Amino acid sequence: MAGTIINTLQLTKVVDGDTIKVMLDGEEESLRLACIDTEESWPGGSKPVTEAGRRASQWAKEWFGADGDGYPTADIQVNIEFDTSDPESICKRKHRGNYARLLCYVYKDGVNYNLEAVRQGWSPYFAKYGRSRLYHEAFLAAERDAQAEGTGVWDETINAGGAHRDYERLIPWWYLRDSVVQGYRKAGADAGVLSVRLDYEEIREAAAAGNQMTVLCDLQGGISRWPGGGALIFAGSISHKFNLWIPDRESPEARQILGLIERRYTGQGRGYAYISGEAGRYPDNDGGKPQIILSDAAQLSDLPPG
Repeated sequence: MAGTIINTLQLTKVVDGDTIKVMLDGEEESLRLACIDTEESWPGGSKPVTEAGRRASQWAKEWFGADGDGYPTADIQVNIEFDTSDPESICKRKHRGNYARLLCYVYKDGVNYNLEAVRQGWSPYFAKYGRSRLYHEAFLAAERDAQAEGTGVWDETINAGGAHRDYERLIPWWYLRDSVVQGYRKAGADAGVLSVRLDYEEIREAAAAGNQMTVLCDLQGGISRWPGGGALIFAGSISHKFNLWIPDRESPEARQILGLIERRYTGQGRGYAYISGEAGRYPDNDGGKPQIILSDAAQLSDLPPG
């Protein structure tokens, strides 16, 4: 199986070990490189800046042929590949992460950078949002080789005495989440389930029409706000805004829902859940985010309908 490929894109910047920018359709486009998650090289997010993150960023710049600020030192052309063989227009719309960056593999001189980053040990195989459809076995082999050689993040001396990421805790959690994604890929889409990330326009249309729907969404962040007497869950992302709304958080039904979310889905729980109910719009300054009102714990499931 091969994914949809777009050839000969001009590299404009290497941001860090897992993000680059290219010219696509006459505009600069950010690419979040699929199935890798290098450690941080700049502060500002929830993850710590580490020495391994700084080295991964420097390695990526050297690998692509960029200077210390990430700008190419020559005319660098790359190819990108999406993780499905859908038409290019669909890939450009659906293969986007939480911050609207395109999710893809990138090649320079015929070499898959994503796989090479894992092979060199600068990233674990990142399956938190679902394993690679195209290169799962290759990523596993690359990660195993890097661990055997003790390179990159697997070299304990690199981050010694400083911040580090706890992969013994994180990787099993990523695979728990991946197991849910695999279930969705096998049965969810065929059962009519809408994915917040993949089917956002369809979710918006269902919300406008007030239709019944089942949505696969991520409850990792738990309860986001407690407006009035209710509870609000941001179950989408910055680029795919989707809410779950519990109007009366003190009702017995709401307490059961809140307890279930806290114990099973948030933090390092399952994260993903199938939510069924009537679609609507949560009133706000954007004209109403799509939402489902929760009134019964039975609306939450680990399995798609049917």
